[in-house]
Amino acid sequence: MQRVIGWLAAAVIVTLIFGSAYVTLQQLGRRAANDAPTAAAAARVEAIGSPAPTAPPLELNPDSGVFVIVYGADNKPMSGTAALHGSFPVLPDGVLEAARRTGSDAVTWQPEPGLRMAVVARPAGEQVVVAGQSLKPVEDRNWMVLIFLSTAWLGSMIVLGLGYGAAEILRGRSLRRSRQPIS
Repeated sequence: MQRVIGWLAAAVIVTLIFGSAYVTLQQLGRRAANDAPTAAAAARVEAIGSPAPTAPPLELNPDSGVFVIVYGADNKPMSGTAALHGSFPVLPDGVLEAARRTGSDAVTWQPEPGLRMAVVARPAGEQVVVAGQSLKPVEDRNWMVLIFLSTAWLGSMIVLGLGYGAAEILRGRSLRRSRQPIS
């Protein structure tokens, strides 16, 4: 029984290690997805008052790069580099108000199913500059990390199981030898 408890303890420890590694890597990747939007928002906040970019907005999709949208005091989009079905997308008022109140807000925004964005909002006077990018590349990397760590975890469980089995076989042989009469 003690051997089984030892094996179970080892299995739990290995599982916790791999689980913690996955959560850590997933969170690092997700937080890193805010880096480019944060830089883009900061640059646009500095440029408030100068003319907005004149290129036609690009349609948001799962492969969207960094985009910037400026919202007015009424929380309606004024200008931007991204569109959703031909119009500037409307962010929830709570994100814009939180940015005004606290100086910034960073959220995961899903304007429609299958379209998830890392979004950073920063106030610029009464306006709010929102910058974002698709989370698809980050989520694709997270999937690969999950596959790698799951495979390593499974390999570890197999090695632990084989080690436990081998120890039991050797223990059984040792017990049989000790029971044999000495001639």
